[in-house]
Amino acid sequence: MKNRIKELRDFYIIWITQSLSQLGSAITGFALTLWMYEKTGSALSTAALTICTYAPYVIMSIFAGAITDKFDKKKTMLICDLLAALTTVVVFVLYKTNTLTMWHLYAINAFSGLMNTVQQPASEVAYSLIVPKEHYQKTSGFQQLSRSLISIGNPLIAAALYGLAG
Repeated sequence: MKNRIKELRDFYIIWITQSLSQLGSAITGFALTLWMYEKTGSALSTAALTICTYAPYVIMSIFAGAITDKFDKKKTMLICDLLAALTTVVVFVLYKTNTLTMWHLYAINAFSGLMNTVQQPASEVAYSLIVPKEHYQKTSGFQQLSRSLISIGNPLIAAALYGLAG
């Protein structure tokens, strides 16, 4: 048992940090959707925000794997996470200075979506490089678990935080 944990130590570190990063991005995206709907009252504007988030994935996912193959996976993941976090900081600054508009959100969500599109294949390859083949099934289960928990948990957490903090 102890040996298995040691074998998968690097996987657990990446899995936990990536899961937290994805949860943070999902919470931010959902909270921004709530904010946009509250400010505009427009379902169309809110839907456009979601489209801006996923359009880069639809357009770039074909090329993202080839792009990430040319770079170091660890650096790619770190840079994409850093830039995605930076977008959250930019939103916070714009919000606090009362200059946040829907156009800012469209651009920021498109950029954040692009970072997630590039990061995803890099992290998938990184997992396969650090996990011994006999543990692929187990680690794949962990990845699916975290994706499901993020999908279920992010609206709950985002709505609770939005209700408490505004």
